Amino acid sequence: MDVVLVRVTKNGVATPVPLTRSKTLIGRLDDCHIRVPVAGISRKHCEITIDDGSIVVNDLGSSNGTYVNQEKISSEPVSAGDLISFGGLVFLVTVNGEPGDIDVEMMYEDGIPEVEESSNTPVQQKAPATKMVTTINITDDSSMMDFDFDFEDDEDQPPL
Repeated sequence: MDVVLVRVTKNGVATPVPLTRSKTLIGRLDDCHIRVPVAGISRKHCEITIDDGSIVVNDLGSSNGTYVNQEKISSEPVSAGDLISFGGLVFLVTVNGEPGDIDVEMMYEDGIPEVEESSNTPVQQKAPATKMVTTINITDDSSMMDFDFDFEDDEDQPPL
């Protein structure tokens, strides 16, 4: 099974992140397989497990939560076309190239959790507008994805 997370942005950019392990750790720490150094992401935020044809997203007790199709989850099976979001980032799950053609901007909007109506506070903090540089480091037995952010105004981003 070929599983790829496609990061989608409101600006229409799609960045594929292949999942080549049976367990992929996502978070801010250097030892995470997908490293996202943003304050809205916990050190070890969530884990994606691929086992025997199933894909499961597990939140690892993150402060801001992990969402699947705008619903906050603790553990949730996902399939092709589902949207995973955390820390203002949105990823589309693709399996064996499906879904094929996507509207990236629409996927981003569909993946960001709604505002709670009772309190008018966001369920999930949206990430500030940033320029993202993606680096893939491949070693002999593993692959890692680093998302580095270049903030135009460092005051917009609190320290990690």
